Amino acid sequence: MEINRRELKARARQAMAAAQPGFRRVTLLFLLLTSGVSMVVSALAPTDADALYGGDFLGLFLGLLVLLYTVVMSIGYKNWSLRVYRGREAGYGSLIDGFSMAGRVLLMEVLIFLRVFGWALLLSIPVGIVMVGAQSMEGMALSALVGYGAMYILLTVIMYRYALAPYLLLDRPELGPGAAVRDSVVLMKGWKWELFKLDLSFLGWYLLNALLGAAVYLAVLVPTLLPMLQQGITPQLVLTIWSGSVLAMVLSTLVQLPLDLWLQPYYEVSRAGFYQARQELEGAKAPPLFQEDTPW
Repeated sequence: MEINRRELKARARQAMAAAQPGFRRVTLLFLLLTSGVSMVVSALAPTDADALYGGDFLGLFLGLLVLLYTVVMSIGYKNWSLRVYRGREAGYGSLIDGFSMAGRVLLMEVLIFLRVFGWALLLSIPVGIVMVGAQSMEGMALSALVGYGAMYILLTVIMYRYALAPYLLLDRPELGPGAAVRDSVVLMKGWKWELFKLDLSFLGWYLLNALLGAAVYLAVLVPTLLPMLQQGITPQLVLTIWSGSVLAMVLSTLVQLPLDLWLQPYYEVSRAGFYQARQELEGAKAPPLFQEDTPW
């Protein structure tokens, strides 16, 4: 059995068109509250590994805080998407509904991470054995390339097992994050390929947006740098590279923004539609949900 992707995506577009407030305004607010906040915090203090090497534990703390905040906000955006697909009221407040169950959201993400990490450790054993048994550096490099490539594919498949956990937690938070994770495994059994095909159908749009951004970035930066590179590395060149990169990044983001404000809600509402379709199919067959699953 398959889910009709064209019909699902058409219904998603119809639901987006009927959403009040408009999906572009809600998505813009979401981006400002997530990516915008992250950029501001990063500008105020380093929040990556450089902060650890520099002894800036405040930066690391802020980085972790922003990460947890973004995870909860992302659940809020999924909540908005699911409400839009179902034709329910979905205002700006839907974006912060995740904070009412932030502990459950974060625990769910930890459970998913531990399961995926456990599989990663398990899969890395045969890859390591093959690499150790290689007769040459070339053989080791080839073994690593093939092994880690296969490992990446398998981990992607495994991650699809938990793709519906956020929606299940939103629908039935009282059952807890563990039940949402286990039930996602049940719902996705035999349906990973269908969800992958749905995700793949958006690839062209994402590539187009990435190419637009890259083209603008290079168009702004390259003409400025080429004459200066011929003069050698100077403090003025470093300053020009930095200022030119910032300008190019800002212009690239602005060019990508119109498509982002349509593409991101389209993708998320369609994914919510996939969850709704699976719920309807399973409801018709009355499956034994929340059954015990394997440890991973």
